[in-house]
Amino acid sequence: MQSSPEIATALARDYVLVMVDVNTRKGVKRNADVVERYGNPTQHGLPVFVVLDTDGQPLVTQETGSLEDGEGHSPAKVTAFLAQWAPAR
Repeated sequence: MQSSPEIATALARDYVLVMVDVNTRKGVKRNADVVERYGNPTQHGLPVFVVLDTDGQPLVTQETGSLEDGEGHSPAKVTAFLAQWAPAR
């Protein structure tokens, strides 16, 4: 996501990107409270997008497999998704 100039530009312009560690370490699920608060988005796999409104309420959860093209994420598909949920200008 960060190596694509198109995606990086869309993220920087319209979003506050927060990456949350949800791995399990020493038998403890990290940030389990955050995962629960947003409706268990990790059930869709990782990575997963959860877009929040300005009040912190979820607008959409998107698994990213459908945004892939070949071996990686398609910049066109990801930027189209981001544009769909970007704040109105």
